[in-house]
Amino acid sequence: MDTNSCRMFTFSVAQAFDKVTDDNKRVLALGETARTDFLHWAWQIKFEAAKNAAHVVDKMLHACGGSAYKRDMEMERYLRDAKAGWVMGPTNEVLRQFVGKAVLLGFESLDYWNQSYNNRAVENEIKKLDSDGKRELAAQLLEQADKDAASEPAKA
Repeated sequence: MDTNSCRMFTFSVAQAFDKVTDDNKRVLALGETARTDFLHWAWQIKFEAAKNAAHVVDKMLHACGGSAYKRDMEMERYLRDAKAGWVMGPTNEVLRQFVGKAVLLGFESLDYWNQSYNNRAVENEIKKLDSDGKRELAAQLLEQADKDAASEPAKA
């Protein structure tokens, strides 16, 4: 995707955001998420824009040669800023995982705040253990549960 495509993509999704919120005039009720249906498109915009910026700056760097790293040309700042787009949260690698997981398993499968465990992954890891390993893991989990219960405030 080139620069103008990224711009048009951004404009189109922003227009969709405005449409579902009555040009951002509608007051959303508690728990209402009018723009959620477009979240994966916003992620894709971030991914494509960061990728495009890095590509453009890389071309500029090739055109200017080694002198592009001199501070007086300000190219080094553009290079640094363009590369930062890849790693600023959520990183492009994380976005790829989010989009893939949302497509394959649905949006409800995403755990942004790391508050639920991945049952499928846990079961997969447990399958690798023999009976003694499972008993050892169970003992560790019970010990940890006892520690957690002791540190929790008493329920009335």
